[in-house]
Amino acid sequence: MKIRAIHVFEAGPLGSRVFDFKDDWSGEIATNILFSGPNGCGKSSALRAVAMLWGAFGHWLQHRKPLPKSSAEREWLQGWGGVALFLEDLPFDGPSMALLFGRQEFVEALEQQYPECSFVGEWVARTGRPGAPARKMLWPKDASWLDRWTESRQTMLVSADKSDSPNMIFLDAEERRWVPPRRGVGEIRQEDPQQRWLTSYRVSEQWEGQLEASLLAMKSAALHRFHDLIRDMNAFLSGKEILTEVKLGENRLRVKLKNGTGTTHSLDDLSAGEHQVLIQLYLVNRWMETGGVVLIDEPDLYLHPSLVSGFLARLERMVADRGGQLIITSHVPEVWSRYDALGKRILLEAAP
Repeated sequence: MKIRAIHVFEAGPLGSRVFDFKDDWSGEIATNILFSGPNGCGKSSALRAVAMLWGAFGHWLQHRKPLPKSSAEREWLQGWGGVALFLEDLPFDGPSMALLFGRQEFVEALEQQYPECSFVGEWVARTGRPGAPARKMLWPKDASWLDRWTESRQTMLVSADKSDSPNMIFLDAEERRWVPPRRGVGEIRQEDPQQRWLTSYRVSEQWEGQLEASLLAMKSAALHRFHDLIRDMNAFLSGKEILTEVKLGENRLRVKLKNGTGTTHSLDDLSAGEHQVLIQLYLVNRWMETGGVVLIDEPDLYLHPSLVSGFLARLERMVADRGGQLIITSHVPEVWSRYDALGKRILLEAAP
């Protein structure tokens, strides 16, 4: 699956515009995309809008009706006039499709402009009654491929089996904080497959769901994959390495200093930049499905400049190996130059 374009309408600092991801030279949809621009221009909001629409799509597949009033996706999306994702290379022999949410005039204009496209989503129309707009669900007439997608998603959420459905990973910069666990430390728990559809990182003092707990669960369930991932992580640690041996009863991972003293410390004692590397490598390795889309807000956050290029190259390779699409934001000029040359860079201007 690939995002072909994003249409936004009266969308805060983004305004009303189209982000076209087709490569100007090859005519193909770009697989590595960068949003750059000054603070407050809407880079992070663009990524969050994509994630919110994908979360809403999960509801539409399962329930075939508009988002409920309590929905976080509805609360966030209705703050804009409209947003639409145009998707291609879909599973189950699906045609080109647009996921959308917005005002009636925005949706109807897109339907007229792209009559060959299948539309899934909902529009909102003012009725004159405050707080009670009319809502309409959009669903294709010939939707047998969406029925198959619904069944695949249902299986994905309750099983660890390989899925036929792509997914999305959204890693927000402000949410990728490292907090030492305080409760339930050392317990071995199976990871929750409910996060396979839309994976994110949520900071918590609870051991369950923390990166270290997840790595230990992987060690128990998929030892070869665990060793490969630790090797990837160690490549970005300077003068130290994460040990793969775990002391029974302690059930914690240790980091060994390569200074000949044998000194070790916990993952909690790594630097902020090292924590960022571990979080991102783990979540992409563990949760990205074939054909998935990975959205990372400032993947270079806290990283030493010498690590940025190599780390991005590793993320790009991981996503490419699974036939996916990587969309990031960055304030780093080196990253701008990289995506000018090797991907597609979209420069946003500051809000007037």
